[in-house]
Formats: sequence, C-alpha cells, structure tokens
Amino acid sequence: MQVDFKQNYFELFGLPVDFQLDEQQLHDAHQKLQAAFHPDRYVNATDQEKRLVVQQAAWINEAYESLKNPVSRARYMLEVSGLPLNDDHETTSDTAFLMEQMELREEMDECRSCKDPMRRCDHITGKLDQRSQEYAVQFENLYEQGDLEKARQVSKKMQFVQRILDQIDDLQFELEDEFNH
Repeated sequence: MQVDFKQNYFELFGLPVDFQLDEQQLHDAHQKLQAAFHPDRYVNATDQEKRLVVQQAAWINEAYESLKNPVSRARYMLEVSGLPLNDDHETTSDTAFLMEQMELREEMDECRSCKDPMRRCDHITGKLDQRSQEYAVQFENLYEQGDLEKARQVSKKMQFVQRILDQIDDLQFELEDEFNH
C-alpha cells in the first residue's frame, strides 16, 4: 500500500474540496491512514521502504494539520485552485482592517496594566472569534462564487486574526503563570 503524492489533501482523506468539512470524517480518515502507514508496522521492511513509510506518514500528518485548521484549509484551497500564495511579499491593503488590528494589539498591550487582565483578554478573544467566523463565511462565499482573488484577500485577514488569537493565548498563559507565582 502506498500514498499517492499527486493527490491533493482532500482527495487523500476522501473529502470534497470544500471549506466546510466533516471534521469527524477527516479525523477518522486520518486515523485510518496513520494506522496503515505507521513506521512501527514496517520494522522488518528494507531501509528504503522504511524511509518511504516515514515520508508518507509525515505527508499524511501535514495534510491533516492543513485541513484541520480553517485558516490553513482556506489557503490550501486557493493553492489547489491554482492561486499561488506569497506570504513574504503580500499583505492586505484594507486600511479599516489594519486599523482594527492595531487597536486590538493596543488593547492587548493594555491587558497587563488593567484591573482584570484575564477578562480583558477574554473580551478581545470574543471579538476575534466573531471576526474569524465572519471571514470564514466571506471566504466560503467568495470561493464558491469563483472569486479567488477576493477569497485570497479574505484568507490574509483570516491569517492576521489567527496570529493575534495565538498571541492573546500566549499572553493569557503568561498572565496565568505570573498569577500562580
């Protein structure tokens, strides 16, 4: 048994190329592939076969991680559709969005000095979660309409929001750590 590296990630897991996917089906397909290509099952194989199995297992895990996360799933969908993404040279030019991101970062910076920093962090996270959901709906609609360029712009916004969500998670962890010491 061998993985076809020419398949896209959706095909690998037997899923349609769609932003809304059945997470349980993705999980089940991942588990099945992981079991089939787990290196421990190939202890008596040749070195070349072992290397191939390790590559296949790594590719399966990479595919799963890409599809599991809505931001990376959106970006992968654009790639599959033939729209290359260049993160190093691209940003959004939506000034209202950029201003909102700056305000959120300022709010984050103020968390440490406010009376209830965890509550403030939760408030910011709530706003970001709402934005994530809005952008996910926008992306899905634009992608389905075939407007890949606008979908790409929305995917950049999704990525910005995810980055700030990750930073607020880190901040909350630091605050909890400071509180416990």
